[in-house]
Amino acid sequence: MKTNRNLIQAVRMYKFQSLFIKSLILIFLLVIVPFTGLSVVTYVQMNKAIETEISGVNMNSLYRVKDSIETIFKQMERVSLELTYQDDVASFMLSPADNTTLNSKMKTIHDKISMFTRSIKYMDSLYVYSERNSYMLSNRFDSPLAEFDDKTWYKSVYQKMDSNRSYLDLRKRNDIYPYFISFTLPAYSYGTRIGAVTANIDIEELRNYLFQTGEQFENTYILSGDMVAYSNNRNEFMSNIHDIDLLSSADIFANITAPNTMIKAIHNQKYIVSVLPSEYKNLTYISLLPLNNYEQKMNELRTFLYLFFAIGVVIVLVVSLLISIKTFSPVNQIMSMIEDQEKLEPLMDTNEKNKWNELRTITTTIFRTLDAKRGLEQELQLRMYSLRKAQTIALQNQTTPHFLYNTLETIKYLAIELTKGHNTVSRMVTSLSDLLRRSLDTDNPLTEISDEIQHAKQYVEIMQARYPNKFDVIWQIQDSLLTCQILKISIQPLLENAFQHGIIPTRNPGQIIITGLRTSDGIVITVSDNGKGMPEDQLTSLQQKLASGVSLEEKHIGLKNLNQRIKLLFGDAYGVFITPNLHRGLAVFIVIPEKNDNQYIE
Repeated sequence: MKTNRNLIQAVRMYKFQSLFIKSLILIFLLVIVPFTGLSVVTYVQMNKAIETEISGVNMNSLYRVKDSIETIFKQMERVSLELTYQDDVASFMLSPADNTTLNSKMKTIHDKISMFTRSIKYMDSLYVYSERNSYMLSNRFDSPLAEFDDKTWYKSVYQKMDSNRSYLDLRKRNDIYPYFISFTLPAYSYGTRIGAVTANIDIEELRNYLFQTGEQFENTYILSGDMVAYSNNRNEFMSNIHDIDLLSSADIFANITAPNTMIKAIHNQKYIVSVLPSEYKNLTYISLLPLNNYEQKMNELRTFLYLFFAIGVVIVLVVSLLISIKTFSPVNQIMSMIEDQEKLEPLMDTNEKNKWNELRTITTTIFRTLDAKRGLEQELQLRMYSLRKAQTIALQNQTTPHFLYNTLETIKYLAIELTKGHNTVSRMVTSLSDLLRRSLDTDNPLTEISDEIQHAKQYVEIMQARYPNKFDVIWQIQDSLLTCQILKISIQPLLENAFQHGIIPTRNPGQIIITGLRTSDGIVITVSDNGKGMPEDQLTSLQQKLASGVSLEEKHIGLKNLNQRIKLLFGDAYGVFITPNLHRGLAVFIVIPEKNDNQYIE
């Protein structure tokens, strides 16, 4: 009873934050999710089994259609081949137009043509053409080619042939009617084409013949490339597959090289779509079977699963409630111990201590954590005091550069006033003032490369005024890089490093070359000099420190500052790199990503 009262009290006090409610929801989900998953898997598997069965039936039917069609097409090829290799046909094709025996040969060939067209119901006509005498024989009309009634055959079939193989052509007789599938075999003599034999299938007669076989041809298509060679609707003959709504909506124009069956939703109706490519004439067979007839079975399956799921949810809820009540009892004990820490020992006798040793360990750990938390709070207060002190010092340090900037401006105007115009002193003070002002501008750490070059040139002017004829500076930066972004005060430290540690220690005039290139790594700015250089051991040590980002010796603080700023802003892949120059001196590289905006700055 006490546990039940504590349970009700906990639920009232914490509501949805109560551990009991959370445990109840968690246990419910841990049970209901697998249960739901099992139900869904069962439904999906059964649904998949039905669809697989239907897909198999549809694909088998498509195979039978393929066998029937290709048997008919191969029969047409055999007829063409048989006629082509007849001696009288070859003699007819080789005879000139004025040959006296031509009529007798034509009669013999005409009898053979009639035999084929009468015995094969779906064959509309059979043509035998001689290129030498330009004469056409057929079961309907024998005449010179110019007077032959099938005006489109010569251009659409004969003139396209370029090799000794059988051709399949889709066409309309005289571009009107009837619709033909023509099988043409050219005849050659010693490598020269002498004529051809064409067997024409009438699509309507073929459709009637196929329906008599009892096969299901509704929504069945035979494609030759992108053209429809056969369908249940004769108006779709020779149509492009993209122009047929059912095929276009099915979206099955991918390069399918193996038999494939899929389920497609077309105009809010599901179809089993089977695609069967054929190596014969590169034909493709497609069947679209609507699933309306199978919806009743699927509805019955869904109803059963819904009922099964509802009963399961009720059972799971009851079980979850019982488990949650049992699991709350240890939590209730822990809550009682924490509420009165001094009465921790009296709560348990010896048997209870042995039984509830885990609870004692948990509460002891909690109390130790509370003590540690108080210690961390004290340490945090001390660190916050130190942070505020550091911030105060930083604010005080900001006043000095502003004071120097204002003082330099005053000196410049005094120099101008004394000499009644600009002079070397005022120009140097102006450059120095601009350098200082730029260092104070911290609103945005980036600037365009053109601005950074201008800033670096001001430094060069000061150094050239101080050391006339001591060094030359050559700028070789691509114009296309001038609008790209670079860190402020990045080229000037490299110039200062080259001048102070490379050029000044030597007695001879020096040269500094600044180049800018676009590479696969990003933008590379190089400052190279022909000065003193650096011993190999010192150079190796400096390279390692630049790569690791550790603090450098005091004389290279400019490189350290720039290297760390680049790595902080762009990442460890970028930074400052240093190598010996080809002949003398050093070359220092800045590598940064190519950007034309501030998208990487928060």
